[in-house]
Amino acid sequence: MKKIILLLAAAQISFGVTMTLDQCIQTAEKNNTDIKISGSDKVISDHYLKDARNRFLDVTGTGSYSYYSFFGDTDTENSNLSASAGVEAKISPLLFHSYQSSKISNQSAEISYKGIENTVRYTVINSFFQTLIAEERLKLQRDISEYSQKKFEEAQLKYSMGNISKSDLLNFEVSKSSDVIDLKAAESNLKKNKQNLIYYMNAEIMPDSLRIVYEQAEIKDEILAEAELIDEALKNNPDLAVQKNYLSQKELSLKMEYDNYLPSLTGSISYGYEKKDDLNNDLLSYSSDGITARAGLSVNLTYSGLNGIDRNKVEVKKSRLQLENKIESIKNEIRIKLLELENQKNSLELAGKHVELAKENLDLADKLFFIGDKSATDYLQARNDFIKAEYNKINTQYNYILSKYDLYNSLGRKP
Repeated sequence: MKKIILLLAAAQISFGVTMTLDQCIQTAEKNNTDIKISGSDKVISDHYLKDARNRFLDVTGTGSYSYYSFFGDTDTENSNLSASAGVEAKISPLLFHSYQSSKISNQSAEISYKGIENTVRYTVINSFFQTLIAEERLKLQRDISEYSQKKFEEAQLKYSMGNISKSDLLNFEVSKSSDVIDLKAAESNLKKNKQNLIYYMNAEIMPDSLRIVYEQAEIKDEILAEAELIDEALKNNPDLAVQKNYLSQKELSLKMEYDNYLPSLTGSISYGYEKKDDLNNDLLSYSSDGITARAGLSVNLTYSGLNGIDRNKVEVKKSRLQLENKIESIKNEIRIKLLELENQKNSLELAGKHVELAKENLDLADKLFFIGDKSATDYLQARNDFIKAEYNKINTQYNYILSKYDLYNSLGRKP
């Protein structure tokens, strides 16, 4: 068995598993345990709603058969068969509102399910882009390490020719060693990020075999109007949906407190059949059947619920204030995230210019160092500035994309 597992792992690494962002999200939605648990809660809630609906109408049925015999001074032997079937209906404000309560609970389960889906989706998106960033950093670090090795070899040649000092050579050697350490750290960081992504997807994939691809066209640079986005968020935001549902529950609880003083109407209709056989005397045998209908009205007059009514009035008022507060919070959240998105877009443009400038400075420092007008320290500083600019561009590029997905998350919009 161990050999089979090792062979499968080797096959994965050899051929690799390539996944897009959409595929990662779909895999997580299919496999994630939290989503499965929430889905089970939703199914249970569906059954509770069916139970509440069935309380309005019941089908009833009874049946019995008895046999009696006695042999003594007077022989007695008889049998009795009876059966009935019918339909019973009940209508009352309390029963109706109980059904409404089950319906709201069912909606809560649906909102919770979508909320967990949204959370898992956004977690996978974040992890996906962290992995992409780690991959880009590793590519950059490999280039840096190869470039550093070449520069060290050039420095060795220059030192052997007496063109640079021992101190300059040591600077290049330290820089090369540092780049090798950074390369190993980048490799480890990428593997860690892949493992996290695999964990969030709950997938059976070896980290070394996972390859992720992302096309910039997957997220469009659309024109985002603040008013339209706020309207969309107020309609679809998961947190706001929870708050609206909570208010509905409190309003319904208040109605149910009043239900204690309202009448209940019940009604039923049934068909009954009875047959008795006296085995010793046919004259005492008989059978009968018929339809029975009943209707009733009941009223519960008590003062015990008055305090509950007052308490629920306060809770409804509080819930409405909480909903208003949440609406304003969502509006502010959308405005802030739009500003953050604009800032990230500007930062991305600026980061690109910094890379161009740092590259020009590095090329110039390389030429001046070659002719002896720059020291090794000056050259290495220019090189480090270029590396920092490249790192910053990578981070800013994906921070911009993540800011847009973060905005989508607040809108309750699927990517």
